[in-house]
Amino acid sequence: MSRAISYNKSTIQEFRKQLNVRRKALPVLMRKETALRQVISQQKPALKKLKQEYLVEKERLEGFENIWNDLPSVLRVKHLERETVNIAGSKVERLAKVHFAELQLNPLYEPAWMPAALEALMELIRLKLKLDFLKKELDTLENARKKTTQKVNLYEKVQIPELEEGIRKIKRFLEDKENISTAAKKIAKNRKSQGL
Repeated sequence: MSRAISYNKSTIQEFRKQLNVRRKALPVLMRKETALRQVISQQKPALKKLKQEYLVEKERLEGFENIWNDLPSVLRVKHLERETVNIAGSKVERLAKVHFAELQLNPLYEPAWMPAALEALMELIRLKLKLDFLKKELDTLENARKKTTQKVNLYEKVQIPELEEGIRKIKRFLEDKENISTAAKKIAKNRKSQGL
């Protein structure tokens, strides 16, 4: 055991308190770890699907690169609406909505295809931002899962056995001390009775 032990009853009480706290927390941590694993396993296919959608859309719009270069910068992301969601005790940020700046188009001077092209570009940007947020969410959940797994392992394999072993050692020490004291009293009593 790595901690310093005072061989007395108050240390046993303190160790028992710490042991109870860890034993009560362990099932909760295990459920959290399981929930995070489950959410992560559900998110990975969603991420893969979204990535595929983005790549398909990007590929579809690649032929229009010359058009995008000719367009003035009429398209800007104005604001990202975000929401914070609690998943198994871990807070993650999700993209709720993308707001674009008002487009200043003059139908008399712009080509007829421009509104449709801008709408397609907006969709590509939405997909890209959604993909970035989902990746970040998955990373956050993975980190939370790793920390939870480490804590479960720490409690299960290190701290609980250490505390149990510490309690056992202190009890043995106190029992041995009591046995020695009892034996010493008996010896003293025998000597006293023989001396009289």
